Amino acid sequence: MSLDDATISNNATSSDFTLLEGLYQLAVTGHTDDWEFERLNNAVYERLLSSYNSVDMGMHAVANPQSMMD
Repeated sequence: MSLDDATISNNATSSDFTLLEGLYQLAVTGHTDDWEFERLNNAVYERLLSSYNSVDMGMHAVANPQSMMD
């Protein structure tokens, strides 16, 4: 195993950088079908979702400036 299980778990001690670096290394080496890539990918995705869910999701007007002119 190339990464420590503690690094790829969802616990708060894993830094975002470590998760992204691990995901990047596995992608570069072509190990995207491995269970390790799947766990890292899920951990990164869950952190992204939790980050965006904590932000006000009223960004539709910003994403569509035309709607602000109506």
